[in-house]
Amino acid sequence: MSGPGFPASRPEPPGQGRWRYGLGPHDRNAATGGALTMWGPMMTLRDSDAGRIAGVWIAPDGGELLVLTEAETTYWRAPEKRALWTVRERAGGEGLSPDGRLYRDSASGLFYPLLGPHGGRQLREHPTGGHITVDDKTGRVAVTDPAGEMQTLSQGNGLGDWRVAGFCESGARILVAEPRCLVLHAPQDRR
Repeated sequence: MSGPGFPASRPEPPGQGRWRYGLGPHDRNAATGGALTMWGPMMTLRDSDAGRIAGVWIAPDGGELLVLTEAETTYWRAPEKRALWTVRERAGGEGLSPDGRLYRDSASGLFYPLLGPHGGRQLREHPTGGHITVDDKTGRVAVTDPAGEMQTLSQGNGLGDWRVAGFCESGARILVAEPRCLVLHAPQDRR
Protein backbone atom coordinates (compact mmCIF):
# COMPACT_ATOMS: atom_id res chain seq x y z
CA MET A 1 0.00 0.00 0.00
CA SER A 2 1.32 3.47 -0.74
CA GLY A 3 0.28 6.76 0.71
CA PRO A 4 1.18 10.40 0.37
CA GLY A 5 4.26 11.15 2.40
CA PHE A 6 5.40 7.55 2.66
CA PRO A 7 7.30 5.23 0.34
CA ALA A 8 5.25 3.28 -2.18
CA SER A 9 5.39 -0.49 -2.01
CA ARG A 10 5.11 -0.69 -5.80
CA PRO A 11 6.11 1.69 -8.60
CA GLU A 12 3.77 4.63 -9.17
CA PRO A 13 2.20 5.12 -12.61
CA PRO A 14 4.30 7.13 -15.08
CA GLY A 15 3.71 10.87 -14.87
CA GLN A 16 2.30 10.68 -11.33
CA GLY A 17 5.46 11.82 -9.58
CA ARG A 18 6.37 10.29 -6.27
CA TRP A 19 5.82 11.50 -2.75
CA ARG A 20 8.93 10.77 -0.75
CA TYR A 21 9.02 10.80 2.98
CA GLY A 22 12.37 9.47 4.15
CA LEU A 23 14.47 12.23 2.58
CA GLY A 24 18.23 12.14 2.36
CA PRO A 25 20.77 14.92 3.08
CA HIS A 26 20.52 16.18 -0.52
CA ASP A 27 16.86 17.03 0.12
CA ARG A 28 17.45 19.30 3.10
CA ASN A 29 15.58 22.59 2.87
CA ALA A 30 17.76 25.74 2.91
CA ALA A 31 14.79 27.83 4.08
CA THR A 32 14.63 25.83 7.32
CA GLY A 33 18.37 25.96 8.02
CA GLY A 34 19.00 22.57 6.42
CA ALA A 35 16.26 20.80 8.36
CA LEU A 36 14.36 17.99 6.71
CA THR A 37 11.02 19.01 5.26
CA MET A 38 8.79 16.00 4.68
CA TRP A 39 5.45 17.57 5.61
CA GLY A 40 4.58 21.23 5.27
CA PRO A 41 1.66 23.46 6.23
CA MET A 42 -1.02 23.69 3.54
CA MET A 43 -3.63 25.60 5.56
CA THR A 44 -3.46 27.58 8.79
CA LEU A 45 -6.35 29.13 10.74
CA ARG A 46 -5.72 31.32 13.77
CA ASP A 47 -8.09 32.52 16.45
CA SER A 48 -7.61 36.03 15.05
CA ASP A 49 -9.23 34.79 11.79
CA ALA A 50 -12.44 33.31 13.18
CA GLY A 51 -12.31 33.20 16.98
CA ARG A 52 -11.10 30.64 19.51
CA ILE A 53 -11.34 27.09 18.14
CA ALA A 54 -13.75 24.83 20.05
CA GLY A 55 -13.56 21.69 17.91
CA VAL A 56 -12.63 20.36 14.49
CA TRP A 57 -13.48 17.44 12.17
CA ILE A 58 -11.25 16.28 9.30
CA ALA A 59 -12.60 14.33 6.32
CA PRO A 60 -11.22 10.81 5.80
CA ASP A 61 -9.23 12.02 2.75
CA GLY A 62 -8.05 15.19 4.53
CA GLY A 63 -9.62 17.45 1.91
CA GLU A 64 -12.29 19.06 4.07
CA LEU A 65 -12.51 20.45 7.60
CA LEU A 66 -15.38 21.43 9.84
CA VAL A 67 -14.18 24.07 12.31
CA LEU A 68 -16.24 25.19 15.31
CA THR A 69 -15.19 28.50 16.87
CA GLU A 70 -16.66 30.74 19.53
CA ALA A 71 -18.37 32.79 16.78
CA GLU A 72 -19.19 30.41 13.91
CA THR A 73 -19.12 26.95 12.39
CA THR A 74 -17.37 26.77 9.01
CA TYR A 75 -16.96 23.92 6.53
CA TRP A 76 -13.68 24.32 4.62
CA ARG A 77 -12.36 22.86 1.37
CA ALA A 78 -8.71 22.59 2.43
CA PRO A 79 -6.77 22.46 -0.88
CA GLU A 80 -8.38 25.72 -2.02
CA LYS A 81 -8.45 27.22 1.50
CA ARG A 82 -12.06 28.11 0.76
CA ALA A 83 -15.06 28.14 3.09
CA LEU A 84 -17.94 26.17 1.55
CA TRP A 85 -20.45 27.31 4.18
CA THR A 86 -20.58 29.19 7.46
CA VAL A 87 -23.24 29.26 10.16
CA ARG A 88 -23.11 32.03 12.75
CA GLU A 89 -23.41 30.03 15.97
CA ARG A 90 -21.41 29.87 19.16
CA ALA A 91 -19.15 26.79 19.37
CA GLY A 92 -21.45 24.55 17.33
CA GLY A 93 -24.66 25.91 18.81
CA GLU A 94 -27.53 23.44 19.07
CA GLY A 95 -25.72 21.04 16.71
CA LEU A 96 -23.11 20.19 19.34
CA SER A 97 -23.72 17.13 21.50
CA PRO A 98 -23.70 17.66 25.30
CA ASP A 99 -20.29 15.99 25.64
CA GLY A 100 -18.78 17.97 22.74
CA ARG A 101 -17.83 14.86 20.75
CA LEU A 102 -20.33 15.17 17.87
CA TYR A 103 -21.65 17.96 15.69
CA ARG A 104 -24.91 17.50 13.78
CA ASP A 105 -25.45 19.68 10.73
CA SER A 106 -29.16 20.48 10.90
CA ALA A 107 -29.39 21.21 7.15
CA SER A 108 -28.02 17.84 5.99
CA GLY A 109 -28.59 15.73 9.10
CA LEU A 110 -24.97 14.53 8.96
CA PHE A 111 -22.99 13.86 12.12
CA TYR A 112 -19.31 14.80 12.45
CA PRO A 113 -17.10 13.22 15.16
CA LEU A 114 -15.05 16.08 16.60
CA LEU A 115 -11.54 16.52 17.90
CA GLY A 116 -11.12 19.13 20.62
CA PRO A 117 -10.85 19.68 24.37
CA HIS A 118 -12.25 16.18 25.03
CA GLY A 119 -9.62 14.62 22.74
CA GLY A 120 -11.35 12.49 20.17
CA ARG A 121 -10.08 9.76 17.86
CA GLN A 122 -6.59 10.87 16.91
CA LEU A 123 -4.90 8.60 14.37
CA ARG A 124 -1.24 8.64 15.32
CA GLU A 125 -0.12 5.70 13.14
CA HIS A 126 0.14 6.13 9.35
CA PRO A 127 -1.49 3.39 7.21
CA THR A 128 1.88 2.54 5.59
CA GLY A 129 4.10 3.02 8.64
CA GLY A 130 5.44 5.96 10.57
CA HIS A 131 3.78 7.79 13.43
CA ILE A 132 3.06 11.07 15.20
CA THR A 133 4.24 11.84 18.72
CA VAL A 134 3.19 14.69 21.01
CA ASP A 135 5.34 15.70 23.97
CA ASP A 136 2.79 16.54 26.68
CA LYS A 137 5.26 18.73 28.59
CA THR A 138 6.52 20.89 25.71
CA GLY A 139 3.62 20.47 23.28
CA ARG A 140 6.06 19.53 20.50
CA VAL A 141 4.45 17.56 17.67
CA ALA A 142 6.72 15.36 15.55
CA VAL A 143 6.16 12.92 12.70
CA THR A 144 8.51 10.00 12.10
CA ASP A 145 8.66 8.06 8.84
CA PRO A 146 9.05 4.25 8.62
CA ALA A 147 12.85 4.63 8.28
CA GLY A 148 13.09 6.64 11.51
CA GLU A 149 13.55 10.15 10.04
CA MET A 150 11.81 12.68 12.30
CA GLN A 151 10.37 16.13 11.57
CA THR A 152 8.92 18.62 14.05
CA LEU A 153 5.71 20.13 12.71
CA SER A 154 4.74 23.78 12.88
CA GLN A 155 1.72 23.96 15.11
CA GLY A 156 0.81 27.51 15.94
CA ASN A 157 1.70 29.29 19.13
CA GLY A 158 1.36 26.49 21.67
CA LEU A 159 -1.08 28.41 23.82
CA GLY A 160 -4.20 26.69 25.05
CA ASP A 161 -5.53 24.05 27.36
CA TRP A 162 -5.81 21.30 24.73
CA ARG A 163 -4.08 20.05 21.57
CA VAL A 164 -4.95 17.33 19.08
CA ALA A 165 -2.68 15.88 16.42
CA GLY A 166 -3.23 13.04 14.00
CA PHE A 167 -3.41 11.77 10.44
CA CYS A 168 -6.67 11.80 8.52
CA GLU A 169 -7.91 8.25 7.83
CA SER A 170 -6.16 8.01 4.43
CA GLY A 171 -2.87 9.34 5.84
CA ALA A 172 -2.80 12.11 3.22
CA ARG A 173 -2.88 14.98 5.76
CA ILE A 174 -1.83 15.71 9.33
CA LEU A 175 -4.01 17.93 11.50
CA VAL A 176 -2.61 19.80 14.50
CA ALA A 177 -5.16 21.92 16.36
CA GLU A 178 -5.43 23.84 19.61
CA PRO A 179 -7.73 26.64 20.81
CA ARG A 180 -5.76 29.41 19.11
CA CYS A 181 -4.49 27.76 15.93
CA LEU A 182 -5.15 24.94 13.48
CA VAL A 183 -2.54 23.75 10.96
CA LEU A 184 -3.24 21.20 8.24
CA HIS A 185 -0.04 19.62 6.87
CA ALA A 186 0.45 17.91 3.51
CA PRO A 187 3.39 15.91 2.15
CA GLN A 188 6.01 17.92 0.30
CA ASP A 189 6.58 16.91 -3.32
CA ARG A 190 10.35 16.45 -3.71
CA ARG A 191 10.63 15.42 -7.36
